[in-house]
Amino acid sequence: MGCPADLAEPLHREEGVLAVGVDVGADAVSAVVADGWGSVVSSLELPVPKECRSDVNRLAQEIGNAIRSLYAGLADDLSGGASGVTALVVGVSVPGVVDEDEGRVRRSETLGLQDAPLASLVRQSLSSHAAGLSELSGDLEVRLYQDAGCGAWAESQWGAAGRNCLYLAVGEWISSAVLLGGTPVLGEGWAGQVGRILVPDPDWNGERARLEDVASVCAMVRRHTAGMLDDSAGSSGSGSGATASASGGCDDASSESLTQCASGLEALLCAIGSGDREARRVWDTGLDALAELVAHGVGLLGPLDVVVNSELMRADEEAFLEPLRCRVADLVGDLPAPRLMASRLGATAPVLGAAGRALVGWK
Repeated sequence: MGCPADLAEPLHREEGVLAVGVDVGADAVSAVVADGWGSVVSSLELPVPKECRSDVNRLAQEIGNAIRSLYAGLADDLSGGASGVTALVVGVSVPGVVDEDEGRVRRSETLGLQDAPLASLVRQSLSSHAAGLSELSGDLEVRLYQDAGCGAWAESQWGAAGRNCLYLAVGEWISSAVLLGGTPVLGEGWAGQVGRILVPDPDWNGERARLEDVASVCAMVRRHTAGMLDDSAGSSGSGSGATASASGGCDDASSESLTQCASGLEALLCAIGSGDREARRVWDTGLDALAELVAHGVGLLGPLDVVVNSELMRADEEAFLEPLRCRVADLVGDLPAPRLMASRLGATAPVLGAAGRALVGWK
């Protein structure tokens, strides 16, 4: 069912059409120019000032700056430079609830946006600031996509999965996408918001918490830290300290850097390796929650390929993916178990998918 990158058909690129992918996070904007095989031709990453949060006009300007900077550098990266570019198509990938048809961010806690016409504002930014795009003689098109859908599309086109797959992104937050026949299921923009569903809270008996407050990378780091600070959490597994920290959810996670999460993950994995029972409990309950999500997906959709894109892969298959496979196999009962695979494209999947989808959708 998979579609390995070295066997995938390249995207057809019309002469003079340049596709740029942009992935927008809470702290940075990444932009790439990719070829038809999903390889990065040119890329850059720019930090996003804190004042851009909740300010869609300022964010659109920062995205425009990233695109102009990338475009200006094409003379060094592409044969013939940018002079042969007659049309520029831009795909912008963002987290949250996205109306792709209207190019609006319906809601993104990560970016602090609600009902924001981001696609049109980015286009206005590019059109009103000609510097860096002066050689562009033709069309300029900007499309807005949900980030997990772009990640799934890229994995299907160039990565680990086939045309039908369930894509699960587990990072600071948790999101997903279902790809059927090579097309992401949109659900009027609401598809993939799995991190927001409520699950039994493993740190507070009888309560519920968001999935991403239990099993995301940053949530597991917070839960482990809270357990170390609360002696009762280590002995009973039901201390309120852990939940108080984890329940901060997206608002707390938005202020944490990926560097902090990564260092905390290293500490968590080291604690597990040294036999720390609380660290093991946090890890196991996070895997349990993720396995239930995948098993429910199998019951609804059948045994699609499941591609997991996560920093938790640092733990390697023996510590993360293989236990997740075993849990899912137990939970699906007599249904055929899905094939769980690590993402082949990793952190570049959403930005590559944004570029590819924009190119395919250009007319």
